[in-house]
Amino acid sequence: MQMIHSILITPFRIEVCRSDMSYSIGELVVFKSKEGIDVGKVIGSQSDDVGSIYGEILRKTTEQDLEKREELREYEEFCLIELKRAVDEFRFSMKPVYAHCQFDEERIIFYFTAEKRLEFRKLHRYISQKLNKRVVIKQIGVRDYSKLFGGIGPCGRTLCCATFLTELKSISLRMAREQKLYVSPSKLSGICGKLLCCLNFEEDFYADFQEDSYEDS
Repeated sequence: MQMIHSILITPFRIEVCRSDMSYSIGELVVFKSKEGIDVGKVIGSQSDDVGSIYGEILRKTTEQDLEKREELREYEEFCLIELKRAVDEFRFSMKPVYAHCQFDEERIIFYFTAEKRLEFRKLHRYISQKLNKRVVIKQIGVRDYSKLFGGIGPCGRTLCCATFLTELKSISLRMAREQKLYVSPSKLSGICGKLLCCLNFEEDFYADFQEDSYEDS
């Protein structure tokens, strides 16, 4: 029976892969997709089929694989520095934050944050030629950036997104009103500048509490 596994490839990317055997959560595996061969961490497993399969797990990583992965991490740091230099040269209003080199070294994937959507074809062409690699440049949100680098929230604790939250869901002021938090949006914002994640995962508690109160009355 084929197994379906969720694979964490980068802090910003999770894909679903199939395999002929079961892997434990936390194991590093080598997988193959139409984009090439890469390494990721198993973060979930299921036996049910899903709509879209990204790739197929080939095997667990070996000592040689891990040694190569460490070498690629050094190369990723070099690539990120080169992109930052190019961004400064072209004067783009963007902040490169992460680089991922595919395990087969066929592609480099860059992630950046910016206040608005950018057109960066000139930058893409330049860095591709500079590194002599296929390059993908992706924009991420400021909440994704906070999840990667962490920090201390207004509550004085480590950011929820950097500790236990696995999915960053949409948050609205409606959630604050339902929780009787009548303050300005700036008072409800985290260090990323967006509405606090706790407004979302605490919403069910407040909804249940209000329902119980209505029943008691």
